[in-house]
Amino acid sequence: MSVHTLGTGGGPIVSSSRAGTSTAIRVDDATYVIDAGMGSIRNYRRHASWGELRGIFLTHHHSDHIYDLGSYLLTGWQVPGESFSRPVHVYGPGQPPRTPALDAEHARLVDARTAGRSMSGTKDIVDSLLDTVFASDVVIRMADEGRSDPGEWVIGHDIEIPAEAQSDPVLARHPVMEPFEIYKDELVRVTAILVDHRLCFPAFGFRFDTPYGSVVVSGDTAYSENCIRLAQGADILLHEVIDLDAILDTFPDSGTREGIAVHLRESHTPFDEVGKVAQAAGVGRLVLHHIVPNVPGAADTGKMETFARKDFSGPVTVAEDNDVFTVPPSPESSADVEGWAAVPERLTAEVQA
Repeated sequence: MSVHTLGTGGGPIVSSSRAGTSTAIRVDDATYVIDAGMGSIRNYRRHASWGELRGIFLTHHHSDHIYDLGSYLLTGWQVPGESFSRPVHVYGPGQPPRTPALDAEHARLVDARTAGRSMSGTKDIVDSLLDTVFASDVVIRMADEGRSDPGEWVIGHDIEIPAEAQSDPVLARHPVMEPFEIYKDELVRVTAILVDHRLCFPAFGFRFDTPYGSVVVSGDTAYSENCIRLAQGADILLHEVIDLDAILDTFPDSGTREGIAVHLRESHTPFDEVGKVAQAAGVGRLVLHHIVPNVPGAADTGKMETFARKDFSGPVTVAEDNDVFTVPPSPESSADVEGWAAVPERLTAEVQA
């Protein structure tokens, strides 16, 4: 089992230093992708083939997590030598029953501000990509090249939150809850939990349990007790991290600057808190990704690592694109920090999948 950081940058910007957030987990000959950030699809092909792809899991629908989704879904659709070998299932948030807000009073302001706009579920997004955004491409290729309907190869699913969680987009966006299963095959069991990403609802963290070990991806979240619950005893925790002052220094004064600052402050985990999450969860290794700021040279990754190490006793790595982490082959080895198979292998441009 191995973990591949296809994109380690956070935020809806075009960065020359990091692709947008995306992670691949490989188990034997199967690959599972978490989020589909900008530019990550090129890195995917350095690590895995389209025939290995089984599922894509979306933590939430912010644009920087789904920019490349259409590319993932269409590129492996019956291209000779580059095809899906089985249907690819896409799991992610369903459509909220109402627009998320901080409380009832805020909900009235939000409804007025959004002027009747509605959100989408993952199934609708996948269907729209196939049937609307890329409709002309799909029809011409079916007619001209004899391909079958892409709906036979790509299937979207809305994650159903258990009723007992009593979640609500206004009153309970991330209630205390237990992880719940969303996917299972002969290689992996995937569980999810709601995390605290301010007005993003639902926003999920995911855990992958396999015969070789376990990996957790936090998704975008402020410090979250739910994330700690999800990550208990995992071999690797990939957790987002932000340097708020550094990202604000990259913003010019504007009418939206303060609103973005509030969102960043209340939606993400600062570098001086992320180690506490890993320590409380008792994970084997902490990998920092979704680095914010994602402007070249703006993030002091050394500082991020130093602060995380103050609170977490295990190995800490600030990931770069195309890092590879090998999960220990047995549950016992995850507790042995010195027994890890490798620090990340940094791929060079010459290394191919």
